[in-house]
Parts: sequence; structure tokens; C-alpha cells
Amino acid sequence: MPSSLVLFVVLSGAFLVFQIQPLMAKLMLPLFGGGASIWTACMFFFQGLLLCGYFYSYCLTKLANVRLQVGLHALLSIFSLLALPLSVNLLYEASTEAPLKNIILLLATSVGLPYVILSSTGPLIQRWLTYGNQEKPPYFLYSLSNVGSLLAVLSYPFVFEPFLSLSAQTAFWSVGYGVYAAAILAVCLSMYKKNPLLLAEPQAMAATGQAVRSRIFLWLLLPAVGVVLLLATTNSMTQNVQPVPFLWLMPLCIYLLTYIISFHSHRWYVRWYWFAVFMATSVVAIVMFFIGSWFNLFSQLAIYSLILLSACMICHGELALLKPGAERLTLFYLMISLGGVLGSAFVVFFAQTLFSNYYEFPLAIITVFFLVAGCVLWQRGEYHLPQEKRPLLLAQLAIVYPLVLGGGFFYLNTLNNQNDVLAVRNFYGILKAKDVEVNGRLERRLIDGTTSHGTQLLAADATGTPVSYYRRGTGVALALEHLPVSDNMQVGIIGLGAGTLAAYGRPGDTYRFYELNPQVKAFANNQFTYLADSDADIDIVLGDARVSMARKLAEEGGDNYDVLVVDAFSSGAIPAHLLTKEAFELYWNHLKPAGALAVHISNSHLNLSPLVREIALSMNKSARYFKVLADDDDVNDAEWVVIAADESFFKHPEIAQQVVSWPENTRNTTIWTDDYSNLLSVVK
Repeated sequence: MPSSLVLFVVLSGAFLVFQIQPLMAKLMLPLFGGGASIWTACMFFFQGLLLCGYFYSYCLTKLANVRLQVGLHALLSIFSLLALPLSVNLLYEASTEAPLKNIILLLATSVGLPYVILSSTGPLIQRWLTYGNQEKPPYFLYSLSNVGSLLAVLSYPFVFEPFLSLSAQTAFWSVGYGVYAAAILAVCLSMYKKNPLLLAEPQAMAATGQAVRSRIFLWLLLPAVGVVLLLATTNSMTQNVQPVPFLWLMPLCIYLLTYIISFHSHRWYVRWYWFAVFMATSVVAIVMFFIGSWFNLFSQLAIYSLILLSACMICHGELALLKPGAERLTLFYLMISLGGVLGSAFVVFFAQTLFSNYYEFPLAIITVFFLVAGCVLWQRGEYHLPQEKRPLLLAQLAIVYPLVLGGGFFYLNTLNNQNDVLAVRNFYGILKAKDVEVNGRLERRLIDGTTSHGTQLLAADATGTPVSYYRRGTGVALALEHLPVSDNMQVGIIGLGAGTLAAYGRPGDTYRFYELNPQVKAFANNQFTYLADSDADIDIVLGDARVSMARKLAEEGGDNYDVLVVDAFSSGAIPAHLLTKEAFELYWNHLKPAGALAVHISNSHLNLSPLVREIALSMNKSARYFKVLADDDDVNDAEWVVIAADESFFKHPEIAQQVVSWPENTRNTTIWTDDYSNLLSVVK
């Protein structure tokens, strides 16, 4: 088998495996509300298909006749070409009640078989190369395949996403898969020309069987904890910024890099060194759990990357030390993949049910220490190592240190949660109602992730006063209070939060809220009173706003809103699909000709004002920027952009005096569309 062909197949297969993940996730973001959980769900799906690919290669290589193996694989590879060109199969509608199920169904019908073929490449090729030479299994190819994966992960946010539209990206991937399929067929032809071979002799497998059975638990647990760390770190990093490929892929790069280092050479993993580094970063990890949102975007990236690097180096370094011989190669990869599925399933299913916060992050950090202790003690027992003090000291330290660390976390977490009224976690994230005292006044806040999405004063004579981002004098308040409307006002609001804007409702007005997360509706109705106390008629539409509004426009026409407010946040940022030109065109189809569009752009990490301004100008609308600074009573700056078709709206005396200059922006901001968006263009 030509070595250049083998290298090309391994590298291209790994590249396509990891490029499809952010591409498909980005294609699906608008269908399910744009939350960080979309990436977590996609990761779970792709981990599951990776397991299917590894299981397929494991079963295929059990066939005694090599020609039968390559013939079946060639047939499936040809059949998989029927899935091209790549697209999202919209057979299943997005649902607020069962989003995870529909995400998996959409992905399975869109890219299932090609992904299984791609994911089987590494273990299958490596096993084929061992036929006739089982002395040295080609584990270096696993490191090489991760290089291909890393290239895909790095190139997507810096090459493909900034310079290619989504349609061009899908076309590129489809062509790339066609080239890969031709190459894998050439490999199959080369293998077919060889004489049929039997697999490893039964006695060789029996001789190592007992040893392998004692390792399988570690083969599963080490990669499982690595995946939990990957997903938990990604969740932590995307709480305050749109969950876009750049932030998904940064942790994935670190994750893959540790596999490359660990499987390239055992000399690169020095247990004592990485353990010492991890002892320090684990303390930082516990602190970041509570104050991570205090740091800017790039500081968070650097800190979380260091934490993930040290933790995954231990998980994957120890895993590399447990590699078996050639006869167990495909089983080893199968267990690694199964561990990955178990890790992602823990985050996607069990953590959402068991935990009211992202507790899987500190739990995984602490578990790494116990894994180190387990690996050290296992090796001493398995290989009958002499009773040296150094490994034993490390094992003892790995048991005692996390107990102290866990105690510190428990204490800090108790302090952090002491003012919680209610905490709930579901597919869309974490919601809390928290009572806090600010300058002698008691207020209740709705916290989504780490960001406040509404505040209500609890004093009996002040519960109806809009505060925080929605206080009087803000851009949205000016639009709701001073838009010249001759009859009852029709208001649409994308994003319910605590329902604060309902406080502006007057008798005869209609306020319609669009809300993706059903738990937000429950919080607004049960933990806050804005909706119940409003004089307006309140209507709440569950589901993604763009999907709901597009359906309404197609079936019944526009809603003729006087004011439409865009205030939907995924923790700390508006989902990207609500900030595209197509989204704004949809908004104006639901507005009256003299209506106003108010967009909430308050954000610690992103400068969204140039983006919104450019979209408004492209649509020949007038836009103004409003910013109300924080004070002793309201601790948040409130930034809004109000867009109107009629310039005279901004000449109203109450509005004109509140307009401020646009923030300075030295970069050219490209208008986002449904086919193109780039987070890096708006990072502060």
C-alpha cells in the first residue's frame, strides 16, 4: 500500500471529520435558537457517530478474509456518496420541547453515513497496516490523524468562516469528500490485490486478554473525563458571547493537541511535570467557576485554554501509556470512542438533570486527580514495580489534594448560592432567580448563565418600576413612551426575560413576547410580577422568534407592530441569527411604516453597534445610538440602537436629548447575513 496514499487518506479523513462539525452546527444554529447547547448536542451526536465508525472498523476487521473486508468497505464508501451535496435535511421541525431529539435526527439524516465512513478511517487503516507486521502497531498514524483534525479546527474560524459563505463551505466539503472517497477506494483496491490473510492468532490474543480486561475501565474513563472537560470548558467560555465556531473550536484545538503530543511519543508526557502544572491550574479552574465572567474575552480564552491543556494532557498522556498490541488496536480505539460518548452523554443528559449549574466542570477537574492515582497504582500492580517512594507519593498527593480542593469549592459555592430563590437548568442553559440588596433596596434578578436578564424591585411601592437595562431614559423606553401612536400600541418583544418591558404597557396596548426557553416563561410568571401587573394585554409565543415570525408572515401576514424590540440573549449575547440582514428584513415586514425597531446591544465583549448601524444603512433606515451609564441604583450600562424609517421620530425633544455619539470604530464591519457571519469582526 503506497505510503503517500495512506498519509493522504488519514489526513484528509480526519480533516473532513472535524470540519463538518462546526459547519453543521452553524447551519443548525438558527433552527434551534442559537444557544451554546446546540454545539454540545452536536458534539454528542458526532461522538456517537465516531463510536459507530470505530465499532464498524472493529467488527469489519474481525472478518478473516481481508478481501471481504475491503470489498464491503468499498461498497459502503460508494453508497455514502449518495448523501452529497451536503445540506441540512429539514424533515424535522425545531421544537422547544424536544430540541435534542430533533437535532440528532436532522444530523443523522443529513450527514450520517459519510461521517461513519470518515470516522472509521484511522483505526481501519492502522489495522490493515499491521497484517504481516504486528510487532510495531502504527500508533503514530493516530497522532497524524489528529494533526489533520487540528488543521480543520484551526482553518475553520480563520480561513473558511471569514472568507467563505455557508453555501460555499458546504460545496467545498462535498467536493473534499468526493476526493477522499476516491482515495479510500484506491486503498481498498491495493489491499484487495494482496493475498487473503487471517487475523491475529488466537493464542496471541489470549495471552494478553487478562491484561486488557484490567485496562478497559481506564480506556473508558480517561477519554470520558477528557470529553467532559472539553464540553464543560466550552460551556463556560460561551456563557457571555455568541456560541459561534471560533469559541467552539478553541477548546477543541487544545483537546486535539494533547492527543497529538501524547500519541506522538511517550517522552512528551512527563507525569510529574504535568501533574504539578495541573495542581496549579486546578485552583484557577475553581476560582474561574465563580468569577470567570469578570475577565474579558481573550483573558478567558487564555485561562480556560491553560486549564484544559493541563487536564487533557494528563488524561490523554495516561491513555497513551496504556496502548495495547496490534491484536487489540481496534478494540482500544473502540473503547476510547465509547468513553467519549459516555462523557458527552453525561454532559448532555445527566448533568442537565442532576445539576442546577455547570458542576460537571469542577467535578471533572477533581476526577482527574483520582485518575492519576488510579493509573499509578494500577501500573505498580500490573507490572510488579518496586516499591519506589516517588510514584507512591504522587498517588497519595493525587488523592488528598482534590479532597481539599473539593472542600474549598463547596464553601465558595455555598456563599455564591446563598441568595438564590430558585435555580433551574435545561437544554437552553441555567436560570436563577436571586435576591440581592443594592444600596439599601432589595431587588430580584433573573440570571441566565452569568448575566442578569431582568431586575425587579421588591419594595411594595416600586415593583412596577422598570429598572436595569430597561429603565426610563434608555433607548427602548424612549421608543415605547414617545412614538407617536394615535390608537392602542402594538408591541413585539423578542426575548421575555423577567418581563420588565411589560411595565410600559397601557390599557388597550398589546405586548407580544417571543421566548425560546419555556423555563423563562415560568420564571417571569412565578418569580416576577411585571406581566401580572401590566395594564397591557400580554401574549407569549414560545419558540425561536425568527421561525415564529416567518411562519406568521407566510400564513397570515405581518403583525403591524408600532415597536419591535430585539432583546433575546443567550446568556450574555444576542444569538447571531437575530442580527443578520435577513432577520432585519423580517422585522420590518412585521412593523408599521412609521414603526421603530429597538435593538439591545449591551455587551462586555462585543461591539455590536457598527454591525446594527450598517444593516440599518443598507436598508435606508435611520439609526441612533443610546447609552445610559450605570449609577448607584442601576449597576449596568444600558446600550440600545433604535432604528426608524421616519427621521422625524428622532426629532422629538425627549428623544433628541438622549441621543449620544456612536462608539468609535476603526474597523470595517461586514454586514452579517444568514449565509455569512464572523464573530471576530465585532470583538472589542
